[in-house]
Amino acid sequence: QPLTEDGEGIAPVDAVDGGQRSDVQLMPWESSYGAIVIQVRFSDVLGTLFDNVLGEVVVPVAKLAGSGRAVEGWFRLLDVGTTDFIPGDSTEETSEEAGTELSVAKKGEEDKELPQIELPEIYLKAKFSPNFGDSSSDLESSKVICEELVRTASLSQGNGVGVIGSSLSTLNTVRTLGGTLQNQISFVVDMIEKARNAFNFSNPRITVLILLCLSVLWTVLALIPTRIVILIGGIAQFGATYYDKYMSPRKKKREVSSEDKKTDASDVGGNVFENMFLSIPTDEDLRRTYFWEARRVGEREREKHAMAKRQTRVEKLWKARWHGSLVMKEKKADANDTQNSSARSSWSWKGIFALIEGHRFIWWRSEKHFDTGESPLGQIFFAGHSGLAGLSPLDLRELTKEEIPSVVSIFGRGQQGQQKITMLAPSLELKDSLENAVFFASTDAKAD
Repeated sequence: QPLTEDGEGIAPVDAVDGGQRSDVQLMPWESSYGAIVIQVRFSDVLGTLFDNVLGEVVVPVAKLAGSGRAVEGWFRLLDVGTTDFIPGDSTEETSEEAGTELSVAKKGEEDKELPQIELPEIYLKAKFSPNFGDSSSDLESSKVICEELVRTASLSQGNGVGVIGSSLSTLNTVRTLGGTLQNQISFVVDMIEKARNAFNFSNPRITVLILLCLSVLWTVLALIPTRIVILIGGIAQFGATYYDKYMSPRKKKREVSSEDKKTDASDVGGNVFENMFLSIPTDEDLRRTYFWEARRVGEREREKHAMAKRQTRVEKLWKARWHGSLVMKEKKADANDTQNSSARSSWSWKGIFALIEGHRFIWWRSEKHFDTGESPLGQIFFAGHSGLAGLSPLDLRELTKEEIPSVVSIFGRGQQGQQKITMLAPSLELKDSLENAVFFASTDAKAD
């Protein structure tokens, strides 16, 4: 309700004493400057991005309070921001009867045709019913509400929104619209993938069932006329519906039992064909299901490719007589030479990849280092006094009984003079082939 100071004008909101003044008094509703604004908006998706207001009807509070506190009838939709209050041109004209509630005066007969309306209109019922009395608490509440309305109105007036709306609301609208559109596209693509995977044995049980049903259908259509098949299908559908509705024991049980308000478990399951179609996996489901298996298969394929490439490189480029993986006896870097030279804890087995090229025994740390072209860890030339070496008493004491049969020792000219290395072959066959290759390289006449 409007506030005035000494009966003139609207009282300022930023009054002293916490927004309350003792000289502020209430004016009648007929002198109010407020209005009830009813807007009609579009409900389509694209309309949410722009100004989606078709029009609005403005009902002044003073007019509503002074017209018997009830307005009913057709009113014309005007542009946004208008202050006019124009009744419509329909046969049911707007009436404002004083002292009545929800009354309307209808003119014309019901059987008359409605004239064509060029401008949009809405049917409006507005009732003014103040629910406060004359007590001090009601008056104080009215003052507070009026001050809050004035404050929010001034804020909304200063922060006006353009055609496309505020940046935050537009961003939220676009994000929501984009998410909905993405979900719909994903659903359509999933259905297409399911239909395709139904015939490529992604789910063998369903694919076999579909092929069997298609074969039976083809046989039936080939042997029986189509009109008879359609007739039998229609009669079967009619009979199934009739049986389920009137003769089914489940139906009779439902009629007898008054507590059977919930659906049976078979009804909750839904359509059998729909469930079967939805159980077909999509490409994303297959990828997630077989991710680790595909990764292991890929690793095996890469290993086969690398092994074939390595084999070709060793035979064509290096022309090696022998190549393979071994473990070499290496001294630990932190071992004490003087105190623990004969202890097993002073050395360890380390894996290597070695080959014999001409009269050289060359080794790398691993097959990967050889494939990437890194420098070898060492090499031995079979020249002069070189070849196979036997196990020393120290080696026999340090090695176990299981390791001794597979140990191979060779010696020759190393990078720092005469050198001996001890290696452990993974199998006896590999050991024999290595010894034969070393023997041939060291006894060849060209080695001297």
